[in-house]
Formats: sequence, structure tokens, C-alpha cells
Amino acid sequence: SCRAFIVCLKPWCLLAHCGKGWGAGGPDGEKGWPKKYPFCGGVFQSPIDFHNDILQFDSTLRPVELEGYNVSSDVKFLLTNNGHSVKMNLSSAMRIRNFSFRYSAAQLHLHWGNRNKQEGSEHTISGRHFAAELHIVHYNADQYLDLKSAIDKPNGLAVLAVLMEEGDFNPSFEKIFSHFQHVKYKDQETIVPGFNVRDLLPDRLDDYYRYEGSLTTPPCYPSVLWTVFRKPVEVSAQQLLALETTLYCTESSDPAPLEMVDNFRRVQEFDERMVSVSFQQGRPEERPPSKVVYHDDEGG
Repeated sequence: SCRAFIVCLKPWCLLAHCGKGWGAGGPDGEKGWPKKYPFCGGVFQSPIDFHNDILQFDSTLRPVELEGYNVSSDVKFLLTNNGHSVKMNLSSAMRIRNFSFRYSAAQLHLHWGNRNKQEGSEHTISGRHFAAELHIVHYNADQYLDLKSAIDKPNGLAVLAVLMEEGDFNPSFEKIFSHFQHVKYKDQETIVPGFNVRDLLPDRLDDYYRYEGSLTTPPCYPSVLWTVFRKPVEVSAQQLLALETTLYCTESSDPAPLEMVDNFRRVQEFDERMVSVSFQQGRPEERPPSKVVYHDDEGG
């Protein structure tokens, strides 16, 4: 069985699980999280299922505006296997412009299933899981110095979430996936040259779910403004297989290596809350495509 263990890393300490220990619910599973991390058993928890009963069209929601996402290859991103996911540090010059606060990027990471059950997304739509999910984590740069100081604060974080499904080969995701061999084991890290991170997102940045929730790993702070794009992006079957089979949550010296699979949290209760949506439910064909507003001060 999979062990649970504490990994302390900047900017936060997480209870890491791997394999089926992540969601199995035993002493090492996520149902035990609230004993050590009370917020995990509290309110405003994530992820959730987006179903019609809780969705509310909000005509004030604008397309997400990004700044500095087209990063020069001279900039180097650090890709790390942190024992429960693969994480890539991002430049704080990458920002979301048109939220209530200015949010700067800190890191991105992924959640996925396994080769036999490719249902590893955290958020679901009408009960449907997607193959995987990308999270781009930003902190409130108007009020806090960095991710560490913002992570447990109201309005502290904003996460852009991208649902992923099997389809065509995705050259942008390959800019990360091609480095997995160098971070197979816990605490291994490698350098990824900068690229246009905007290309990891769906074409339409005006089509999304928006709600207030939490980190999906301990300590589960309810500090996250979630923006989950409605349309998934495609990655190839071979790319998904690389994500599901390359990485381990144990160190290279461990005599019994544990595969890093099923590292997603189960859907949480969503009582007495509504999710704002930027689209009219059931009538998408009546809404003409909006012009996507994309700013980049680096001339890209």
C-alpha cells in the first residue's frame, strides 16, 4: 500500500500521497486529511462538479486577459518532481490583468489518473471526468509579496484550470512532457526553456466556470478564485501515457518505487453556493465568439 508522508517545500508543506493512497480513504487516504489539516474538512473546498443546478450566467464576466505569458527561451523554468505532482515554477512577470486584483504567476502543475483509467481531472462537468487537469497558480500581487504569504489569505490565490482529453498531439504540452525523463523520481529537477505558456490554454478565454474554492491538496486553504475553462485541450494518447507512466513519487534510491498515478482529489460538496459562468447554458450557438484579449509586453 502507498505511504503518506510530509514533504516540506517552499512555498508550502503538503501531505503527499501516491498511487491509490491519494484517494483510497484509509489512514493514508484523503479522508484522513482533516485530522491533520482542519481546513480540508471545512467549507469552500475544491474540486467540484459543474452541473446545471449550480450554474448561474454572469454577464459581467469578461474574457481572461493575460500579460507576459509569451516567455523568451532565455528565461529558464525549473521543473520539479515534488513527490505528488510535477511542478514548474513560473515568472512573476506573467500576470492576469482584469480580475479584482492583479495576480502574478507562481507555478503550474498537473493532476492525472492512470493508464487503465484515464479519468484524472479534479473538476468534473455533469459528473464526467477528463483525462487530466492543468493548474496555473497565481498569487495576489497587489496585496502580497509572493505565493507563500498569499496562500492562506482571502483573495490570496487565483488558479486557471485547464481540462485535458485525448486527441491530437499537443506541441505546447510537449515542451514540458519531453523533460519528464529527467524528473522521474522525487526531488529531481531540470530546466525547461521559456515558451508561450498561453498556448497551454484553450483558444477561447471567454468560456469558463468561476467560483471561490480551495487548494486541492493539504492544507486545503479556502483562498482560491478558480477559473476553469469549459473547453478541454487535447493531448495525444502517447503524451497521456507519458504523464501516467513516467513519474514516481519515491526517490531514485528507493528499493520499492511507487508510481505517481491518480493524484487527484475527489469532488467536494458544494452546498448553498453558485458557480458563475461566462456562457449561456444550453445555447452556446447563440453566443458569437468573443475577441480574445491578449496582452504581451514582450512583443510576442
